[in-house]
Amino acid sequence: MSRAEFANLVGIVATAVTFVQILPQIVRLIRTRRIEGVSPAWAAGGATINLGWLAYVIEGRFWVTIPSIIVAIVSFVLALYLLYRNGADIRAGLLMSGAIAVASVAIQQAAGWTVLGTVLGLSNGLYLGPSVVAAWRSHAPVGVSPWTWGLTVLEGVKWGFYGVLVEAVPIMVYGSTAILLALLVLLRLWMTRHRIRAALTSPA
Repeated sequence: MSRAEFANLVGIVATAVTFVQILPQIVRLIRTRRIEGVSPAWAAGGATINLGWLAYVIEGRFWVTIPSIIVAIVSFVLALYLLYRNGADIRAGLLMSGAIAVASVAIQQAAGWTVLGTVLGLSNGLYLGPSVVAAWRSHAPVGVSPWTWGLTVLEGVKWGFYGVLVEAVPIMVYGSTAILLALLVLLRLWMTRHRIRAALTSPA
């Protein structure tokens, strides 16, 4: 198997993980209607940043990544709607999303696609970061799905490895930052696991 064929295989596996990554969070929002610890900025920013990734991978012809990115965009939009429906204030998230979109266009026009890709990789902090803050600020982040963040770690590993294989630094940056920030969310969920369990057995 050639390096290119192996890279495509890794990309396919990573795509499969991304397809289901946000689904546990959507299911939890529907089932529990609890939003504690879940950041609207995560959903709004995630949708916008993935739109930027879609443009980047089309330009770079990383075709294997396109289906998962489209699914991620749809999933983030659905999660944002569920947060809004369950009472979350999404205005700040939408403002941040708009700012990211404007900045992404400006960066691409001024510095090109490679720089935009690197910035998108680093911008994981813009949408995963608020999730870390929201989880750590919440006394019992009962709205957060541990499965989504476990899958985010796995997604980061797979895409980071894919980035190494295709020698795409922005994708490597994306993978490594996703792993770090997702682990911080999982750490908070583990630290508050008893409070989460107690909250789930009592009314919201």
